[in-house]
Amino acid sequence: MRRVLLMVGLGLLAGAVLHRPLQAQVRDTIPKRRDTTIVVPIPPHADSLLRDTLAKRDSLKKSVVKPDSIKAPLAHAETPPELSIGRRLYWSRDSLFATGALTVADLLERVTGITTLHAGWLSAPANAAYLGDVHRVRVFYDGVALDALDPRGQDVLDLTQINLWAAEDAMIEQGPEEIRVYLRSWRVRNTDPYTRTDIGTGDQQTNLYRGFFGRRFDNGAALQFGAQQYGTTPPSIFGASSDQLALIARVGWAKKDWSVDAHISRIGRHRGSIFGDNPSDSIPADSSTRNDAYFRVGFRDPDTSRVWWQAMAVASSYSYTGIRTLVITDPKTAADSALVNASLDTNTFQSQYILTGGTVRGPLRVSATERLFGRGGRHLSTPSLRASYTLDRLAISAFVEGKSSDSIARSDVTARFSPLPFISLLGAVGRTSATRVKDSSFTSSYVRAEAGIRLRDLWLIGGLIRRDSVRLSPPHVFDTTFAAAYEPAATGLTLAVRGRLWRLLHADASAVRWNDSTGFYRPRYQTRTELYAKTNLLNKIPSGNLGLLGSVVHEYRSSVNFSAVSGDPAVASVLRVPGYRTISTLIEIRILSATISWQFRNILGERYSQVPTFIMPRQTNFYGVRWEFFN
Repeated sequence: MRRVLLMVGLGLLAGAVLHRPLQAQVRDTIPKRRDTTIVVPIPPHADSLLRDTLAKRDSLKKSVVKPDSIKAPLAHAETPPELSIGRRLYWSRDSLFATGALTVADLLERVTGITTLHAGWLSAPANAAYLGDVHRVRVFYDGVALDALDPRGQDVLDLTQINLWAAEDAMIEQGPEEIRVYLRSWRVRNTDPYTRTDIGTGDQQTNLYRGFFGRRFDNGAALQFGAQQYGTTPPSIFGASSDQLALIARVGWAKKDWSVDAHISRIGRHRGSIFGDNPSDSIPADSSTRNDAYFRVGFRDPDTSRVWWQAMAVASSYSYTGIRTLVITDPKTAADSALVNASLDTNTFQSQYILTGGTVRGPLRVSATERLFGRGGRHLSTPSLRASYTLDRLAISAFVEGKSSDSIARSDVTARFSPLPFISLLGAVGRTSATRVKDSSFTSSYVRAEAGIRLRDLWLIGGLIRRDSVRLSPPHVFDTTFAAAYEPAATGLTLAVRGRLWRLLHADASAVRWNDSTGFYRPRYQTRTELYAKTNLLNKIPSGNLGLLGSVVHEYRSSVNFSAVSGDPAVASVLRVPGYRTISTLIEIRILSATISWQFRNILGERYSQVPTFIMPRQTNFYGVRWEFFN
């Protein structure tokens, strides 16, 4: 009996101890009643406290970041097919900077038959003569013809006054009668803000800075701007310090097939005096500003659409404020007194109204353009027509233009035929008519021909360029005594080697030899040879985050003749610039989106001139970094 009572007591004790834990493990099978919920009343004054609490709770939530998206592109100008053998004179934005070209003149040095003329380093004026004529080079920026507005240049464009750094791409079309440079301005398509900074420094106290910003918005709007500023100070015996500030800005909107945008390009410079070997020869200081602005409406893409058109209204102005190039200390006549007291400001304004449209149907492209120039109270209508048919084996391009702002009408046809993969033939004919000549029927004919054969990856090309008897325009920006020259027909033989030599090593070499040694504004012999290697080392670094580029450029020119007058305007003398050869190098290293660049021009320290009396820099180092990123 005692044992039974003891067992019952221990059971009751264990049940009392384990009652709470066991109850917690048993699932409640009895549903709760709704009316058992206790409602606590909230006082009226507690409403504001509740709102504050909820606001604080909301503020703790992470902000939502919108993903980047690509919007419809803004309109851009058409570019014609550039027909050549073994290469294409076209550069995208990245490859354009990788050329090391700081001005359009630097870019043009790759064209056979071009003779660039510089009077010094970066800030000195620069012209380019094609077949000996500085009027045979034209530049189109977003389809706008950039005319020379500076009256001191006498209708010859200074190639340092073009915003090459703001281009999205560039292409050079080598026609038989002229060179046409097409630049299309930089555009953005991403909604994430895009930023880029370039910094460069070098010899002659050169410092250069660039900055870019661009962004597209969800509704298709676009905002972008950029600036470049540089300053340089040569040795005092060669001139004074110079600086330049260039600005670009664009606002626009694009969606599906339609695009509207407004763009402005502004270049303000202060160029110091440039001195030659002879103290009496100098290029006076210059302080000027050039503005080019346009408003454009575009429908579809001129590169791909079956039907496209664009309309543009353009305003270009040039203002000069500087020193007098002609000083009259003792005025004798009323005209002399008026000149002494006249304002130094020179303002030039020109308008352009452009309507262009066309169609792209497979290999066939046709477009028509009407330009209306307005300047000095006069208007000039310049229609043009372009057509091309491009296949792998056969390509034809034709261009016809009425009298333009330079009073010259022109037409040309270029064809390239490749009967076999390793053989290519090219032929081009052109004609110009100068309306300023008294005989309205006066025309000049031009011919360009090339034949190439490919050995593995290397093209060997031979050809000729021929020009009729013409009147050559002088580069007055360097010396006002330079005179026009009348020359008979001339023929030049050309030779080129282009392609891959071995593994990563490539070559781009060209040479021209003219049949005479008395031609003006062009050397009889001229060569340019570039050896370069470019790789991303994908076998070592598959991510592609590293890129290397190295090049060596050798240039040679024989002597160049310049026509000048002194004293009697009817008597012209010949000034001769001796020949020279230079070697320059370029090295670029890209890491992710940053590129380190270093170019060394004239590493042998050659003492030479491209224009009489004005000495080119002996050696010039220029190095810096380009860095782009999305915010």
